[in-house]
Amino acid sequence: MRASLLLTAFFILVSCAGAEAAPCKSGIGVTLAGEIIIPPVMDGGEWFWPGKFANKPCQVTTLRGKGKLPPECVPGKSMTLTGRVTDDGVLTLQVATIRCF
Repeated sequence: MRASLLLTAFFILVSCAGAEAAPCKSGIGVTLAGEIIIPPVMDGGEWFWPGKFANKPCQVTTLRGKGKLPPECVPGKSMTLTGRVTDDGVLTLQVATIRCF
């Protein structure tokens, strides 16, 4: 009985731990991974994706980058983005590199 109780507690902790990642810390460099669900918003030579993004290792609210996106960056694909996190009221990953696959 005690073993099954401990096993149940372990599975509850594991499921809760994966629910949502902590916010990224401003000023850090990080690589985030996620799935493209909607196309980005284009604004001249810049693009951004609003909304909570990525769960590993942390989470930001907006992705922002400059230049042309790779043609593979379409809804349904996965992507990894590397950049620096900024916070001007919204946690944003200032993307330096992006890879879609």
